Amino acid sequence: MKKMIVLIGLLMSMTAMADDIIKMPVQDFNPTPDMDYIYEIKTTKFDKVLLDCQSLVTGMTFSDKGQLKSNVYLDMFMCDELVTYLIESKKENLPVCIGLDAEYSELYITRETGDECN
Repeated sequence: MKKMIVLIGLLMSMTAMADDIIKMPVQDFNPTPDMDYIYEIKTTKFDKVLLDCQSLVTGMTFSDKGQLKSNVYLDMFMCDELVTYLIESKKENLPVCIGLDAEYSELYITRETGDECN
């Protein structure tokens, strides 16, 4: 299943216009205190990125300087798959690059590193 997520991310990233996508490497990924299925993702582009797989409406929020910049809704299945993918990537020390297309509220998850993911 994780290969499918990577493949979908790669295919989608190839078809999207690069100027419209904000790419950011995942620096760290941790559960939030007192929440079972809400995770904080550390990136270089936003102060706070939350992956919420616990609330009624699941998804990822991107905030900077205390202001919500973008919100991407995910169904529960995709949210769970993304958590599994991030956990396995962290355990295996593999790179993860998040691409955010804020205009269309879409995410692209790839293995890009370095300049490819900035």
